[in-house]
Amino acid sequence: GPIAKPPPLPPKEVMSSEVRRISYRPFVPINCYMDYSLASMKYRLDEIFPQSASENLAICVPGMGSNRPFSTLMVDQVPDLHFLEFGQCFPRYRFSKANSSQGGLLNETSSLDRRDNITFTAHWNFQQCYVDDSITKDDVFFYVYGILHAPSYRERFAVDLTKEIPRIPLVPDFLTFSRAGRALADLHLGYETCEEFPLESFTPPPNSSLRSPKKQFMLSNRAMQFPDESKTELRVNDYLTLRGIPPSAHQYQINGRTPLEWFIDRYKIVQDKHSGILNDPNDWFERPEDLVRAIRRIVWVSVETTKIVEALPEVSASSFDNYKPIFDFDGKAQRGMNAVANSPYSEEDQAFVDAITDTDWGNGNGEMR
Repeated sequence: GPIAKPPPLPPKEVMSSEVRRISYRPFVPINCYMDYSLASMKYRLDEIFPQSASENLAICVPGMGSNRPFSTLMVDQVPDLHFLEFGQCFPRYRFSKANSSQGGLLNETSSLDRRDNITFTAHWNFQQCYVDDSITKDDVFFYVYGILHAPSYRERFAVDLTKEIPRIPLVPDFLTFSRAGRALADLHLGYETCEEFPLESFTPPPNSSLRSPKKQFMLSNRAMQFPDESKTELRVNDYLTLRGIPPSAHQYQINGRTPLEWFIDRYKIVQDKHSGILNDPNDWFERPEDLVRAIRRIVWVSVETTKIVEALPEVSASSFDNYKPIFDFDGKAQRGMNAVANSPYSEEDQAFVDAITDTDWGNGNGEMR
């Protein structure tokens, strides 16, 4: 006879605690339901950002094979897979359930073990190279972020950065790059609360179509746009134009666009054709004028980032002469294991090598490497 159909599964209860704020696109956060019923590919992000209250940072870079110019951006919350094209992220810490390395971590009430993602051996190498015992692991982390922004580094190794994970040189001026990395991290993480660039607001003479003063600050059915190629002005709607955008605001690009272009692309009224759900960014702000404040902050971040990046020293190819990699991914970390065997922290570092050379890791799909 016919095979009986199995009874339908009961509907899953939606837990508000599983709704997380994530980094969807550069400088564009959204709410995401972080459960496998909807998010089928979380990879190992549960080990990087296990809870919304967990404190962690991650440096995101494009995955191998990206056809966009190399860029990097630091986050303090879960990044989307295409936050940067085929993205990968390198966290400051990793988390695991206490006394267990198995199972999901999200919404766990049990305690978590925080593991440093910078080994003692790597830290020791930096201190020895620069003859400075005061260098901390955080200094190393922000140094990497500074190096990845250096224009000379990106230009010199443009081809390599499309084919493999970034290799970090040891440049002569460690502190300059570490301090620049910290300053850039503060800018890129604080884009919603930073200073505002003094853009001039221009409004045409009053007319009968503007029934409410609030309407001049609200997005319409037409997306924001630049009136001309100079991009010194941004037309928010028919009643408001922001003027005085400096050229330096368009020099800083992330994942192929400037922060302002990402803002324009995502902050527009869109209705889904199938569900009919209306996505209206006007509802994202407590007050209508906060939209303009957000735009001014995005311009501020772009301008200040350009200043910091342009002041970075040159990274020469000879900077790699002092670099002896602890881990060699292409050679199954054989050299890394040899280095670990001679390390005073061999047990901890060996566990780290075993983790990063696991066959489930490093496929370029956005998980931790």
